[in-house]
Amino acid sequence: MPKAPKPQLVSANDLLEGHVLYLGREGVWTTSRQQAAVSTDKDELDALAAKASATRQVVDVAHVEVTLEDGGTPRPVTLREVIRDRGPTNRPDLGRQADPTLLQTGSEAEGTAHV
Repeated sequence: MPKAPKPQLVSANDLLEGHVLYLGREGVWTTSRQQAAVSTDKDELDALAAKASATRQVVDVAHVEVTLEDGGTPRPVTLREVIRDRGPTNRPDLGRQADPTLLQTGSEAEGTAHV
């Protein structure tokens, strides 16, 4: 019996700044994971990513498996992507975790790591 596809989003790194970006529902790269397009259809995400990547603004485009929290906020499943999203675990003063305005979900705003 085939497994049901899991929700994914598309992530990449900003070519000039190095920031983690997410492919938004409008086909535009955004720093907000909450605004990322989430789908179980890999082909749909690939088509959206190809269109958005035509601007050559990003590198390392990849699909990231996510779960959806209450309210529909996507959250990375793997530890690698959690760290990539938040910042280094040994330097809480760096990365997205250093800016509380970028961590918009309740549990993340409290500084709780979900790994």
